[in-house]
Amino acid sequence: MDDEALLRQAETLDEAPTHSRAKPSGLSATKNRLALRRAAIVGHRYVGLAISLFLIVAGLTGSVLAFYHELDAALNPGLYRAPPPTEDAGMLDPFALRDAAEAGLPDGLQVSRLPLDLKAGEAVSLWVEPRPGVDADSIDNEYFFSPYTGELLGSRKWGDLRQGMKNLMPFVYRLHYSLALGEVGIYLFGIIALLWTLDCFVGAYLTFPAPRHKKGSRTAKSWLARWKPSWLVRANKLFSFVFTWHRASGLWVWAMLFVFAWSAVGLNLSEVYHPVMRSAFGMQERVWETLPELETPRTEPQLSFEEAHGRARTLMSEEAAQQGFQVHEERSLGYAPPSGTYHYRVHSSRDISDRYPATSLWIDGDSGKRVAFEAPTGQATGNTITTWLYHLHFGSVSFGGWPYRVFVCLMGLAVAALSVTGVWIWWRKRSKGKSAQRRATARNRQQRAS
Repeated sequence: MDDEALLRQAETLDEAPTHSRAKPSGLSATKNRLALRRAAIVGHRYVGLAISLFLIVAGLTGSVLAFYHELDAALNPGLYRAPPPTEDAGMLDPFALRDAAEAGLPDGLQVSRLPLDLKAGEAVSLWVEPRPGVDADSIDNEYFFSPYTGELLGSRKWGDLRQGMKNLMPFVYRLHYSLALGEVGIYLFGIIALLWTLDCFVGAYLTFPAPRHKKGSRTAKSWLARWKPSWLVRANKLFSFVFTWHRASGLWVWAMLFVFAWSAVGLNLSEVYHPVMRSAFGMQERVWETLPELETPRTEPQLSFEEAHGRARTLMSEEAAQQGFQVHEERSLGYAPPSGTYHYRVHSSRDISDRYPATSLWIDGDSGKRVAFEAPTGQATGNTITTWLYHLHFGSVSFGGWPYRVFVCLMGLAVAALSVTGVWIWWRKRSKGKSAQRRATARNRQQRAS
């Protein structure tokens, strides 16, 4: 098939032959299917153009974010590396580290979350919150400390590129999910993700063989045989290569394109995602979204971090025994003044990610009573599916390791390439159409002149 034929196929696909001897009802049905197909072409074309720039940004930044931590540490060794002061130096107890860190923080700041899995040679990243009366916009919110001495190694206001290279990777992260535009960008990207999700199905539909009527023939190709060329790439000419690659590659990785698109809706546009998943599979609201807030934030709970840790560990063990899962490792303990609760997080057999585990327990900061428990899988089907979608999106499923993260990186590049080639195909068709129109106009003028 030459470029001109492919160009025509991209515009109209296979129209029903005008000499078809089909019965009127069959011809009418075919015309309806062709009309639907033309509408799908128009929708795919203009939705693709509308979201192309966003997907190029999301794809390129997503390919980088597959290795966020490694790249951030490479760019900021002074923040991430914390060699022991002596060969036999031991790391501080997490709670002693918290006390040392708070003593080294500027006035008006407090540690909001404490990692419990300190690693030798690596600095401890602590997120802080302002105390009442302190302007949150004027402070750094991420501080790095030595796990051996509690020495402050540095800080940053996460994502603020004005602070220089130490915020490059956080800024890339902000670009990825919001174009660094805050709440407006989050909702905008959510709408783009929803359009992308719908376009995934439209694009797949357009790879199917076009409806047509044939005379009854035993040698007529089957539907699958006519669909096979959509999976193949022709490299004889530039347009042939670009058009067939755009069509075929979208089929090769269609499932992952849908995973990225629909999970992005969940991350950015929960107002659409949650009702759909709740209706289709059943879904529980996330605990942190439903915790009641106190009339006055409780900034100083009666339980200390160390006391809350002991209580939460006991309750988590009871939860594991009752629900039949195993706790593998403690990860963090945080306190939220608005709800007055401690949040205890572990890596358990209910997690599918060891990088971002989410088996969690909440207890009251004064009484130590159990407030809520949440597991990433095994409770509601919709929540389990969502957990899988998110970790496939983040490249953080435990079984995948580095090979899967490389695959996610390549998928980001593929998303960007699909958007670029889609725009190029549209531009090429538009240019060809204008050229044909100019030639026709010139011929008409010549005929009138003669």
